[in-house]
Amino acid sequence: MVKMGLIKVTGFFRYRKTFQRSALGLLIAIITIWSVGPIYWIFITGLKDSEEVYLNPPTLFPQRLTFESIKYIFTERPFAYYLRNSSIVAVSTVFISTSFATLAGYAFAKFGFKGKAIWLLLILLTRTVPPASLLVPFYVMGRALGLINTHIILIAGYVYLTLPLNIWIIIGFFEQFPDALIEAAEIDGCSRISALFRVVLPSVLPALTAVGIITFMLAWNELLYGVVLVNTKAAKTLSPGLTDFFGDFHIFWNQLSAATVFAILPAILFTVFFSRYLMSGLVRGALKG
Repeated sequence: MVKMGLIKVTGFFRYRKTFQRSALGLLIAIITIWSVGPIYWIFITGLKDSEEVYLNPPTLFPQRLTFESIKYIFTERPFAYYLRNSSIVAVSTVFISTSFATLAGYAFAKFGFKGKAIWLLLILLTRTVPPASLLVPFYVMGRALGLINTHIILIAGYVYLTLPLNIWIIIGFFEQFPDALIEAAEIDGCSRISALFRVVLPSVLPALTAVGIITFMLAWNELLYGVVLVNTKAAKTLSPGLTDFFGDFHIFWNQLSAATVFAILPAILFTVFFSRYLMSGLVRGALKG
């Protein structure tokens, strides 16, 4: 009887373990399909012709593979200009925002000065203002300075949106850095600023990379500022440029999908290439907290 009871208990635990594994596998499959499915659908839609896009039921793989939509967006549409403009704006935003955040974060973390807590609070409060509410002031200032329909007004807006949060993120990493190493560098002849570039920055490079990736994604994907502040081909970026494929009575789904693939591809490659720095920076920040 005891042996029979043990067999039943063992069988129950095996069944429960198998059920848990199956449920976990099913959950992972659902999350994967939910996450990757839209990207796959955009990709295959960009490779379909105009007739197949509207078939009902839709096809899961193109019946006739065609690259006409890709050719069209680069030959008949100014899509290459949009890619160039987004690259200029995003890279410039990353460089300026990360540079200023590094200097400000180092000053707040390692220097003592009057009113530091108040300044930190004010920087944080600027991020509580909804970005949409700042469109009118940015537009008025941009028009007064002749910066509407230029890269400069977009870069200025994106730096404003990303700088406060970047400063607060970087402060945490600088506070974690030992003061003894900075003091040792000063004994060896470094100033506080030269110690930043020679000693501190190499150690917090993963954190700066994580901040740079987050800033890049915002500048690359932002739509509202790009639509309001820029209307010309010479300065329009990718997200507003995708609206060109929305007609008054028709949406060009295959061309829109082909353009979307090229719009998300650089951001994916950028993130994958620097992913180890991103994970390292975020994990260090989590451990710090």
